[in-house]
Amino acid sequence: MIIVGLHNTGILSSAAVVVDGVLRAGMAEERLDRRKHSKYFPLQAIEASLKQVGATLDAVDHFAVGWNPAINIGSRLRAGFSEWPAFPGARFYANPNHLLPRLAPFAHQETEQAFFAADGGSKRIHYVNHHLAHAANAFFLSPFDEAALLSCDGYGERASLVWAVGRGERIEILREVHFPHSMGSFYSALTQFLGFRPDHDEWKMMGAAAYGDAERFLPVMREAAPFDDEGTPHLNFDYFQHYDFDAATLFTPRLAERLGPPRLPDAPLEPRHFAIAAAAQRWMEQFLAASVAALHRRTGLNRLCLTGGVMMNCVANGQIAQRGPFDEVYIPYAPDDSGNSLGAALWTHARVTGQRPRPETFPASPRLGRAYDDAALAVALNNWKIAHRPVADPAGEAARLLAQGKILGWFQGRMEFGQRALGGRSILADPRDPGMKARINGAVKYRESFRPFAPVLPVERLGDYFTLDCPLIVPYMEKTLAIRPERREEIPAVVHADGTGRVQTVDAAADPLLHALLLAFERLTGTPVLLNTSLNLNHEPMVESPADAIRAFYTSGMDALLLGGFLVEKQP
Repeated sequence: MIIVGLHNTGILSSAAVVVDGVLRAGMAEERLDRRKHSKYFPLQAIEASLKQVGATLDAVDHFAVGWNPAINIGSRLRAGFSEWPAFPGARFYANPNHLLPRLAPFAHQETEQAFFAADGGSKRIHYVNHHLAHAANAFFLSPFDEAALLSCDGYGERASLVWAVGRGERIEILREVHFPHSMGSFYSALTQFLGFRPDHDEWKMMGAAAYGDAERFLPVMREAAPFDDEGTPHLNFDYFQHYDFDAATLFTPRLAERLGPPRLPDAPLEPRHFAIAAAAQRWMEQFLAASVAALHRRTGLNRLCLTGGVMMNCVANGQIAQRGPFDEVYIPYAPDDSGNSLGAALWTHARVTGQRPRPETFPASPRLGRAYDDAALAVALNNWKIAHRPVADPAGEAARLLAQGKILGWFQGRMEFGQRALGGRSILADPRDPGMKARINGAVKYRESFRPFAPVLPVERLGDYFTLDCPLIVPYMEKTLAIRPERREEIPAVVHADGTGRVQTVDAAADPLLHALLLAFERLTGTPVLLNTSLNLNHEPMVESPADAIRAFYTSGMDALLLGGFLVEKQP
């Protein structure tokens, strides 16, 4: 049975393919249409993902969409619209809009459409609740048979925060908080206040927070977005207008009265801006801690899955994982909305078959995209007349270049799903060089100087470099941890201003090539850690194809590029 999952509500449209309960392929549309955060319907991603599993659209049994429009049935549709729809296909929602609200109580857990061909064949489209898709993405890819689930983002169809419990193949919703009381929208509003793009640049505010004094503006955050002991937000709408989709800003003038004027996008960042970022980040951390604690009291379970766009906040994730009250915490590699194509497909498999889908390995591999063999890589290099040479030992050659201070593009194997480079499409560098962060931000990524980079190291060496309050693996850069004080001078390029790092661990079985590179680098330098960031330039998607990689290489300050078994170097 082949299920195609889709996400196309909001940014980062994506597609995924589940075959007989196993997640086999998937990617975001942006990687193929080359539009950053592409919102276009993911036709290219569908085609490419199906090709990965040797199938075509005709072979698909079910389509699953990570958004359920039936939840919004019954709102703002005048009676005349059912007679004069905007286009004939609108009757698919106009008629249910009049009927379903009168069938109360009616639980919109999932909606299904069936289309029958003249020959008796059919195609079914399943519309899965937004936060249910988030929860399925986390729970069904986790190693847990039973877990508490918390999903938090700006908003789904109506909910902004959902508690649930996953058991086997079932997910039970326990509680919902509805928009506009949304901590995801709170964080986006402050992101916009600081001159960044909301729903795009929240990680910039998270990075800037390490440079500010949170206490300076924490009272304002407490007034603007209070929450109770159950972790329920009660936003103060004197400060926010994110519910008005026609408003120019997500915040009101009242916020500027309390924080000072909003920063213009091209204006320099001042201490006040860093303090605002720090206060917003601190308040989000305190809110999540309260909600997680309340969920633990409600369920009594010891395992937790976190998901939703807010869980891209790796600083908060690291705190929850280490401080409890849950003993084990799992966060998927794509907790943001792009991962809902995965979650919708996985949920639909469970619903249709009554069986739980499972990943092939734990932790689940994010390598769902296309791979290019050396023959395809050679064709690309030769077509572009790029000077290159074959390399028998890519790990050893990369270690040698990195030890020489070179900035290296690393294009190996299948592309990762999600917004973080995890060893398939990466830029790597020596973290021992104190100037490396500035070099890459200035000459490669072309972005703000305060933006940090991630350390990557073998999983067995995590405790040597990071302070751990409990056993952890961090395979997806999903948690920020404190770097041991005695190690910070050894790897200054990946130490953030507050002494932390958004770390990625590498297991030899999961990624033998990157693991071998880390060990080879240690043999040359004594340090088993590298700087890892995504193989792309600012405002561009991560590279997908060899042509993308070559273009990024020659329009940036990278020194060398390893495409599979081929090395490309720039002349000094």
